[in-house]
Amino acid sequence: MNKELLALLEYWEKEKGIDRSFLLDSLEKGLLTVYRKKAGLSEDIQVRIDRVTGEIKFFDQEGKQLPPPSFPWERIAAQAGKQILIQRLREAEKNAVYQEFSRLQNEIISGRVERFEEGHIVISFGKTEGLLPQHHRLPGDHLRVGDTVKTLLLEVRRPNRGTYQLIVSRTHPDLVRKLLEAEVPELKDGLVEIKSLARFPGDLTKVAVFSHNEKIDPVGTCIGDKALRIKNMSKELGGEKIEIIEWHPDPARYILNSLSPARAGKVILNENEKEAVVLVSDEQLYLAIGKRGQNVRLASKLTGWNIKVFRYSEYARGEKLLPGLLPGLDEKVAAALTESGYSSLQQLAAARPEELEKVPGLTPEKAAALIADAAAYLSQLQGENR
Repeated sequence: MNKELLALLEYWEKEKGIDRSFLLDSLEKGLLTVYRKKAGLSEDIQVRIDRVTGEIKFFDQEGKQLPPPSFPWERIAAQAGKQILIQRLREAEKNAVYQEFSRLQNEIISGRVERFEEGHIVISFGKTEGLLPQHHRLPGDHLRVGDTVKTLLLEVRRPNRGTYQLIVSRTHPDLVRKLLEAEVPELKDGLVEIKSLARFPGDLTKVAVFSHNEKIDPVGTCIGDKALRIKNMSKELGGEKIEIIEWHPDPARYILNSLSPARAGKVILNENEKEAVVLVSDEQLYLAIGKRGQNVRLASKLTGWNIKVFRYSEYARGEKLLPGLLPGLDEKVAAALTESGYSSLQQLAAARPEELEKVPGLTPEKAAALIADAAAYLSQLQGENR
């Protein structure tokens, strides 16, 4: 037992980097617990392991060595020793993993696909394995065992919390942010700044960038020569489209930029509700809204404004009550007016106050204000169309 124990400790210290003093202390405590439980060893007796010979010795509370007890303590030590040490080794390894990877949380780490478990992917990161949960996989990920994959280290769990200490993601927005920072040195140098980022994983990501240096084109810098930087990122993300747009301090300009590739025309802002009505030509409507509404929804996430897109022709003729066109005309009020038969600016401007007051949610003051604002808007439109 003694020679085998010392050889085992020496191997683990060299190969695993686990200090033998830690392992010997753990073994002493573990054997003492086993002896007391299985053989009824007295509470006032302590167990010590000689650091040089590996010999197990017994001492009283005053530190005086005692003769070995009568129970088969050597056989018990042989049976329990390895199990105790292996358990402590695993704990030490998990602690080491936690210390090492905690510094890398929210950073990109590369690993190798090890195996698949019920739709999840187990990835090897050298000293340990991590889990890529199914809901953190990209729709276009067709990974095979042995493939190298880049992930965002989402969570580093403390020891004894679940089977896997590392939880990684391919869908988190910060994965795109970190990939972009790795591709664009100007971001690390502070010459270009990422102001906002919004993502539909696997489909489309919009990134708003800005530079305080007027000589630097932030969009062109991030896209790179022949769009090489963006192509590299898109390839890593399974073909996900990455759009770089210019952030602007003027909300209207920023909103127009966010709806790229559409060329929008007019923006009407409702500052109180943080809502924006964007008017586009008929041929730009589909581009502005996007497939399944993705473009306008992502633009809303990116800018923090609730963006609604309408045809400019509907606005120009006053055919619809577009939320945001008039003060106090939000979606709820517009819906109530439409249900009551006031579905256009012309109808609203021609309404009598006492009739409009019957619309749910409208006070006499608000009804009068809407009528006056609608009439003023129509007058303004007529002036623009002359």
